Parts: sequence; structure tokens; C-alpha cells
Amino acid sequence: MNIKSLILCACLAIVPAMAGKIVTYTATSKVSQEEANNAAIAGVAKQVKSQVSATQTQTKYEDITNGKSVLGETYRAKNNVKSNVVLKGVKVTPVKADKGFKATATLDMDEFTASLQFRLKTLQQEIAKLEKSARKAIDTRVYVNAANDLETAEDKVNEYNFYLLQLADVYPLNDSHRLQHGLPEIEKVLIEKLSSLTITTTTEPNFELTRAEMPSWNVIVKDSVGPVPSFPLVARQSKTLSERRTQKNGIATFKLRNVNYEKGPYVITVEPNLPLELLKKTGLRNALEVSYRVKLSRCEIKLECDMIANTCNALENALSKKSIFVTSDEEASVPELSVEIDNTFRGRLGFISSFDFSIAIKGDKVNFFTTSKGVGKTEVDATISAIKKTDFSPLQKQLLPLCKN
Repeated sequence: MNIKSLILCACLAIVPAMAGKIVTYTATSKVSQEEANNAAIAGVAKQVKSQVSATQTQTKYEDITNGKSVLGETYRAKNNVKSNVVLKGVKVTPVKADKGFKATATLDMDEFTASLQFRLKTLQQEIAKLEKSARKAIDTRVYVNAANDLETAEDKVNEYNFYLLQLADVYPLNDSHRLQHGLPEIEKVLIEKLSSLTITTTTEPNFELTRAEMPSWNVIVKDSVGPVPSFPLVARQSKTLSERRTQKNGIATFKLRNVNYEKGPYVITVEPNLPLELLKKTGLRNALEVSYRVKLSRCEIKLECDMIANTCNALENALSKKSIFVTSDEEASVPELSVEIDNTFRGRLGFISSFDFSIAIKGDKVNFFTTSKGVGKTEVDATISAIKKTDFSPLQKQLLPLCKN
């Protein structure tokens, strides 16, 4: 006998002590009527063992005014009153108080249990409907629908058990409250079906990229019957690059942008776009790996730089990291560019000065502009700092059609 069965058997043996009763609770507050209301609701909820997060303290005190002693008590509560089925039947009535605020909460247990039983009956029907739908999805090989139905149904089973335990505290249970379903069997069949899938490429890719884009390539999904239609796939590379579903022929086409280019790994992983736990059970995590090579395009330019040597050298070094190289060959037929760097002094902290920089590199069909911040002991140091922080990828992209590989 499993744990859920044991819980139900224990619940069936409980004799109700509260059915047909009216549960009340009165609370006071010095802060607000709302706090008194919430405290009263929490007090009722605790009597029926509701899942309410609450911290309550009751303190007696003595006030001495003009030599007269008055005994009293205060009620302080921090309540996180959840809007669940337990509290829907609670009625709150403000009560006139000599000091502060007061409220009485009332719950009719017959209404409460009727509401719970209606919710349980509804969940039984919803779970049965999802179970039927999941079986049909497996039969028609629409596995993603089966996975979604199964996940939703399991959530509803957990919800059912939650409400069942609430009802068991105040009402006698019988066999009509026993939840019967075949979800474990459905999960077993689904896992067997998914475990037998093959996920491959229709052609063996041998990509050599000159930019952070891949030409289109196909993935085909098959089971023992043949190609699987409407099967969800996701391509990742430290992040999700694309999501696709197979067509009637079981093929999904990927054309990816923003893949790793300047640094690896140069591998795309493809797997079913299904819940993680299901992927683990079926062995379909990273089901397919598609690798590629990168060919960094070398671009030579002539650069007119009228700044001091240290600054020009720093700029050339930064450009070389984007495969943009400054040539000294006067006869070379390459793009001719000029650079201008301006700055605005921002302030000084000790020996360190801070500047805002604008960097412009221009030429025929090239117009690159960006801003950066730089700090250093001198203006030159700050300029070099700003250059090192600058992303020259947009310049590289502008130069790509102008340069010879």
C-alpha cells in the first residue's frame, strides 16, 4: 500500500467534530480595522487547520492613569491570509470597541465542507479528462500533448490531496473521496515511447562560419512507426537560440543567428522541448550535438591616427582583436579610415582622473561612432583605458563586405 492510500485510510477513520457547527473568532488590534479583520480570519482558519501562515501574540497589560489601574489585553498579529477555499466562506463583521479595532469572523462548516467537496469532485473530473487526453495523444504520437497533459494532471493530483486533507479534519470520508487514476501507467508508456525516439540531422553538417550565423540545417525525429510530426525541439548554446516543431515529415529546420563566434564552444545542442524531469528519465538531454568551425575574416585597413603613439598603438591592438589590422603598405588597396577621439573631464579622485570619451572612425562606406568612459593618472592613460573597453564589433561588421578575406 502506498503513502497516498495510507493517508486516505487514516482519513476514512476520522470522526468529525465540527461538521454542522458555526466557527467564530474575535480579534482586536490597536493598528487598524484591516489588521483586526485578518487576525479574526486567521483565528478561524487555525481552528479548521487551514494552511495559513500566521504569527499571533496576546499580551495582557495594565494602564495606570490618574492613579487608576485598568487591566486589559492587546492582540498583535502578522498574518499572511491565503485566498484558498477555506477562507472563501468566512464572513467578517467589524465590532464596536472602546479602544482600537475589533472584528469577529464566522465560518459555517456546512458551507465550508460543501465547497471543499465540490472542488474535489471537480478535480476528479478534470484529472480523468486529462488522463483520457494523454492516452489519446500517445496513441496519435503527439507526444508533447501527452507530456503537457500528464504534467497538468499531476499538479491537480497534488491539489486534490491538499484539499482532501483539509476535508478529513472536519468531515467523514468514504470511498467516493478516493482518487483513482492511471497516471503512473501513462508516464511509464510515455517514457518508453520517448526513449525509443531517434533525433538526427538529415545531412551531416560541416559548417565553417565567417560570421555569427549558420546556414539552415534540418533535424528529423522518428519513432518505431516513422517520422514524428509536431514534435517540439529547442536549440541551445548556453542560452536558447531557437525553438521549432517538426512538420508532417518529422523534419524541423533551424537557421541560427548569434551563435558563438569569437570564442567557443562551437557546438549547438538540440533536445526535445519537454519538462526537464522527463528528459532525464528518457535520456534525451542534449540528444543531438551539431558542431562547426570558425574562420575569422582578416581585414586590412589604412588608419590615419594623429594622436600620440601610445594611443594609436592601443587602438591598433584593440582593432586586431576583431581581426582588423593596420597595414603600412602604401600600395595596398584596402579601406582607408581616420579616427577622432574627444573627451570631457568628469572629475578627480586622488591621483586618478575620470573622462567621458567619444570615438569616431570614418571612411568610404564606414561610419563608426561610440562612447566610453576611461580613468587613469593621465589623460593618455584614461584614453587607453577607454579604448580597451570599446566594442569594435559594429566596425567589424561594416568592414566585412569591404575587406578581402
